[in-house]
This record gives sequence, structure tokens and C-alpha cells, in this order.
Amino acid sequence: MKRDIWQELVKPLIYLAPMSGITNKAYRQIVKSFASDILFPEFVSIYAMHYQTEENSRTMQMLEFDESERPIIAQVFGSDPELFYEAAKKCKDLGFDGVDINFGCPAPKVAKNGGGCVLLGDLGLSRKIIQAVIDGVGGEIPVSVKTRVSYKNTHVRDFCKVIADLPLSALCIHGRSFEKPYEGQSDLDCIKEAKGLVPFPVMSSGHGHTPEAAKETLDYTGCDGIAVARGTFGKPWLIKQIKDYLETGSYHEPTQVEILDTMVLHASMAEKINIGRPFVELRKVLGWYIKGIPNASQYRAQLVRVNSMEEVRVVVKNIKRQLTNQ
Repeated sequence: MKRDIWQELVKPLIYLAPMSGITNKAYRQIVKSFASDILFPEFVSIYAMHYQTEENSRTMQMLEFDESERPIIAQVFGSDPELFYEAAKKCKDLGFDGVDINFGCPAPKVAKNGGGCVLLGDLGLSRKIIQAVIDGVGGEIPVSVKTRVSYKNTHVRDFCKVIADLPLSALCIHGRSFEKPYEGQSDLDCIKEAKGLVPFPVMSSGHGHTPEAAKETLDYTGCDGIAVARGTFGKPWLIKQIKDYLETGSYHEPTQVEILDTMVLHASMAEKINIGRPFVELRKVLGWYIKGIPNASQYRAQLVRVNSMEEVRVVVKNIKRQLTNQ
């Protein structure tokens, strides 16, 4: 293996997890500016990679990245080992720093085709898929896996026992089940248990939405890193806060003006680099930034209709004027 970023980077790793419809170039780069150790594009289908041509492929556009985003890892999903092998080779040839296999997504569009978390229900197939990806990258880039605590009657401990002897570089576990993907407390015990079942680094997902939660997770489980996702909604600085808290015991909470300035920067980046219609993709993201601001619903209604940076700046100017007059 030429380079394994999972081994090279200083632990604990704090990084942005892949999210469908969210982690486009602008989103990744704004979070990268706040110290994310690793980036992921949106996770992509092995079937789309197989059937769509590179000249006219939304999937291939989703996999485009800038050198400034390194280290960056592609995450793929599906259920066919042969197509996983093919996708892994393509990701390697595209220059990614690693390939991650999605055994964790609970979304119906992924699960209905037997992919994502559903693969936990077939441990034999799971192992074949991992081996296919390892073969596909040919030892040139690392292979990692993300999964969940359970799928129906299969627990992640069973998964760990099946994959422990494979040359994986990392395992990330979301501490919620397939059946309740975003509800209730994250199960930290399963992550702590996994640390004793596999020889490679174990990352935690699902309980890192605040610096305090991230520290609690690291202290309790002994895991090697935290993957943050929805906690960055409107808070791209979360990773820096976590790192500051781990190092010093404190962190900066941005002012409302700083939040608005970051929102404008994010919008400006999206206008320059996002594919297609940047403001259509950006509208929901802008709304997250103003949560907690007085009259947020009024401004959110305006932000979901913006089509240009000029319109974004007008809304922000009005919010700042209101904040000044309070």
C-alpha cells in the first residue's frame, strides 16, 4: 500500500462524514476551512458508476474534487461484489486517497436494492464485497467501512468477527440501528466493544454533535476518531470547536454576525464551484445558519427563494440591521 491516511493522521481524527445531497464541493470546502481531517463527497452508487458514461454522468460529477480537499475518500454503496470491484478501481484511478464501503445508510433508496445497512443482514456477502474492494484498489489506497450498530437481528459485533482478519484500514460505526436511524441515544457500548474485536482503528458516528458529546464518546469508547455529519448543519465550525475543546477545554462560540458572515462565504463558494444550479442546492443549507436568530422563519422563507449572491446579501443585510436595532 502506497499510503494509508488512516494510519498517518494524528488521532483522534475528527472529520466530516459523507451525506447525500449535502457534501458537495462547497460544503466540503467550508468545513475543511474549519479543520476537518478527512473529507468525503456524497456517497455514490456502484450501479450508477457502472452504467453512466463519464461524459454525461451526475455521479462522476459528484466525485470531482480539488487538490485542496485532500485527504479525500470516496464512499460507494450497492450489493454486487463485481461492481464494487469495478467501482473501487475507478475511485483509485480518479485519485482518491481511499475507498469507503457504505454498510450503514438506512435510506429506503439504498436499502431497497440490498445496499447500505441491509448488508449487515448477510455477513457472507458483506465479506465478499469488502474483499472485492480490497482487490479492486490493489493495495494502492486504503479500504475502510462504515456501518451501524445493528440491522434487525444482526449486531455489529457479529460483523466485526467476520471482518477482523481482513486488511481494512478503519471501521466507522454509527451507534443507532437501521430501524431507528436518528432517534434516541447513540449506543456507545457497541463502539467500545468493537475496539476489542478488530485490529484496525475504530471511528464513532452519532454522538459528536457538540464538543462535549465528542469528548464523552472518545473518553468512554476509546475510539480513534469522530465522524460528524448532521451536527455541522449551519455549524461548519463544529470540528474546530471539538478539536479546541479536546486540546484546551474550551472553544469559541461564533457571534450572530460571524455566523452570517460564514453563511455569505459559503454561498459565495457555492456560486463559484457547485455544479448545475448552485442556489437550488444551497437554499436549505442557508436556512440552517439562521436557526435561533429572531424572526428566523421570516428570513428562511426569503432564503429558500434566492437565486443569486445579491439576493443572499440583501437578506443578510436585513438580518444584521435587525440585530443592530435590538
